[in-house]
Amino acid sequence: MQFRRLEATFGRLDHASLSLCDGLNIIEAPNESGKSTLLAFLRVMLYGLSTRERGALADKNRYAPWSLAPMRGTLSLSCRIGDITLQRDTARSSSPMGCLSAVYTGSGEPVPGLSAADCGERLLGIPCEVYERSALIRQSGMAISQSAELERRIAALITTGEDGRSCTEAAAALKKQLNARRYNKSGCIPALEAEIAALERTQAELGGLAARRADAERALAALDAEETELRAQLRAHDVCDAQDARRAATDARQAWQAAEGKAERLRRALIGQNVPARDALEQGRAKLAALTSLEAAAADAQQRCDAAVRALSDFDAAPAARPRSLLPYIIASAALLLLFILVPALPRGAALAGRIVSGAALASLLVLNQNNARKARALHDERRSVLEQSLRDARSDAAAQQRLYDAAVRELLAAIPASDISRVSAYLDTALQKYTELDALAREASELSLRCELLSAREPKDILPGEPAARPARTRAELQDALAALLARRRETQSTLDYTSGRCRAIGDAAALSAELSEKRGALAQKQKEYDALALAMDALQSANTALQSRFSPALSRRAGELFSRLTGGKYNSVLLDRTFSALAGEAGEAVSHDAQLLSLGALDQLYLAVRLAICESVLPADDPLPLLLDDALVRFDDARCAAALDLLLEESRTRQILLFTCQHRESAYLAGRRGVTTLTL
Repeated sequence: MQFRRLEATFGRLDHASLSLCDGLNIIEAPNESGKSTLLAFLRVMLYGLSTRERGALADKNRYAPWSLAPMRGTLSLSCRIGDITLQRDTARSSSPMGCLSAVYTGSGEPVPGLSAADCGERLLGIPCEVYERSALIRQSGMAISQSAELERRIAALITTGEDGRSCTEAAAALKKQLNARRYNKSGCIPALEAEIAALERTQAELGGLAARRADAERALAALDAEETELRAQLRAHDVCDAQDARRAATDARQAWQAAEGKAERLRRALIGQNVPARDALEQGRAKLAALTSLEAAAADAQQRCDAAVRALSDFDAAPAARPRSLLPYIIASAALLLLFILVPALPRGAALAGRIVSGAALASLLVLNQNNARKARALHDERRSVLEQSLRDARSDAAAQQRLYDAAVRELLAAIPASDISRVSAYLDTALQKYTELDALAREASELSLRCELLSAREPKDILPGEPAARPARTRAELQDALAALLARRRETQSTLDYTSGRCRAIGDAAALSAELSEKRGALAQKQKEYDALALAMDALQSANTALQSRFSPALSRRAGELFSRLTGGKYNSVLLDRTFSALAGEAGEAVSHDAQLLSLGALDQLYLAVRLAICESVLPADDPLPLLLDDALVRFDDARCAAALDLLLEESRTRQILLFTCQHRESAYLAGRRGVTTLTL
């Protein structure tokens, strides 16, 4: 088989395409460019994508296209039945790559017998688990783990050459049968043993159930008689309570009628006395309060009028304010003038100037003194005029307030039938008190009416008024407590009776129980014989498995040793493998082999590569060799061993197509110019 061309919308690959050739194809690409994704794409194109996995790391989530486009791909290949083109599409998000189209490349005719589930197994001849453990080699997963299918193929190869059940599967089937009989929680042998023990316990239980049932029946009869007596005494309490309720209802009805009569008489009295309505009385009280405010306002206005009269009288009695006298200054100016006139010793010019100045000052002082006097008289007249106006305003306000008060008094006396204003307050208090008494009587009557209704409703309808009864010695609470305790005992006794009766019906008679015990014991003996036979078969299978291992291991180990020696330049010349593919490596010239886990990482990769190639030669179909896929499998090889591995792969590519994915350039550089080598890039 050879891969020819692929096109993928898968993970980070968006419509990526690649054409492949026969022989050795070296695909160079840096890390995180999609090499591992492309290997996964080839596997999915052949075997499909598992939808059973869950979580973010499930393949359907890991390889969802980054472009958000539907997952799809095309793969053209050549195989024993011709050139075929496979195409997978995603019709439903829950089943990515679930739609398969397989046609012959040249004609487009559908290829019969290929489905999305078994396409890879039909074309390659091996299931997916064998493909991943042999032909698909990753740098991080080159180790070979055990699988039933791989074991089955190796066993077929070294025995008859026909596929059969693996030793592991056979051992698992036998162990399952053994566990089904002995070791599982639901194992039939422990289950039968438990059933027999339970039947034996039930048989022992059956003898005491009849006596317990008879005791419960006698106790129930006694409890029924006691319950009848307690309920009769509670009935007597009910009759007495009914009689008391009827008497209380009658008393309440009489009190209600009496309250209604008092209220009606008071209501008629108010009407007969021409007492105003409650609203009119309340308004009268509000007017009386307002009248008080008007009276206070009138008194206050009169006080202001009296104060204005006193202020005017006081102003008239007080002497008029005089202006500040300038007489000292006038005398001083006159004396100075006389000095300049009468003293002859003064220089003539100075005397003349002094006379002029002194005379001017004297004239100015005289004029100023007259002006001050006029202003003082004007101010006095103005103040008296203000006081007179205040007196007039006060008298006008007092008169207005008095008129308002008198009008309010007349309005109040018109609404309230009182002889004068001094009797209005007492009249209002008396009238409103009568209305309060009327309201109290109405509330009392209403409450008594409601009490009558409640008491009438509480009267038991099933108890006739004339039924005689004497109240029992025990109180109702004591009787109810006794009845509750009796009912609890009755429930317990009834539960015991029901349980014993049900168990007796469930168990049946002793003869049926003995027959069932005999049947179970016979079945237990049969299952024990089967278990012993299965255990013998398991021992025989283990012996056969040991013999098979001794035959399978040498052939595969010998070929793996040859390849490992070539890869390591002869440093190691032997490999030992067991059925689980655990390996031991022996150095040339040493008698002791070493566990593979003790090798360096590079040598360990080389050992696993040798084992993988040996398995491919031994297990995979030889008539149509499958392509060998390597993903950075030579990364940890040094240059010398990398060259040896490339030479080995080049030889292998003459019989099968090889796809070597690498992030380095040394592989293509080493094989440059070699025939059958093609270098590609992603």
